[in-house]
Amino acid sequence: MSELVVVIFALSACAAFVQRVSGFGFGIFIMMFLPHVMPSYNEAVALSGLLSGSTALFILLRNFGYVRWRKMGLVFLSNAFVSFFVINFMLSFSSELLRTFLGVALILVSLYFFFFESRIKGVFTSCWSQCAVGAVSGVMGAMFGMPGPPVVLYGINTINDKKAYMATMQAFWLSFNLVYLCFRSGGGYYTSSTPHYLAIGAAGVLLGLFFGNKMFNAINGRMFKFVVYSIMFLSGVAAFFR
Repeated sequence: MSELVVVIFALSACAAFVQRVSGFGFGIFIMMFLPHVMPSYNEAVALSGLLSGSTALFILLRNFGYVRWRKMGLVFLSNAFVSFFVINFMLSFSSELLRTFLGVALILVSLYFFFFESRIKGVFTSCWSQCAVGAVSGVMGAMFGMPGPPVVLYGINTINDKKAYMATMQAFWLSFNLVYLCFRSGGGYYTSSTPHYLAIGAAGVLLGLFFGNKMFNAINGRMFKFVVYSIMFLSGVAAFFR
């Protein structure tokens, strides 16, 4: 138990640092490791969601005035609709199969960003494209605890201001994870140990946010976008060679 406490604290701190610097990535980072140390895959997904939501809340409290609320509506609604069915559907799968799905998803995401990122400019203006972003995000969030990649593509290509992007992304993550919390309640995702793990992870989150905030303030707009895509790419590479 003591080793698990240290691992959860360290993973949460690193994941929060990544999210504070880039606006996303908590779930991507922590889900590369958490399923291998938690008792079950579903518990790992649930804890990742709770900690990701906590991270988003802490960041949002200091940046609430920058949120672009109009950017959220369709993406959020389609995410919630799809994730409801996926969360209930995935209960029938084994932890081993879901871990396989997670590995494949991370590889595909990294390849997509590497080869097609330069071709996606201007494709998020229609209502249908925003609904598609939310739907894909809902699948990835419900199954893998990482709804970020599609929404990051949408956000960084439609919101030019660095602070507005950061605040809006955190509003997304907090909203998504509150919905997932409701959908997962009563489904065996949360156990009597969850509050204990959450408290440990939250302490790590605060540490990671402290250092992440310093780096975020030090980078300019052009460098910020480079950092966002680099973190996405490195996450995929790390998963590929794990």
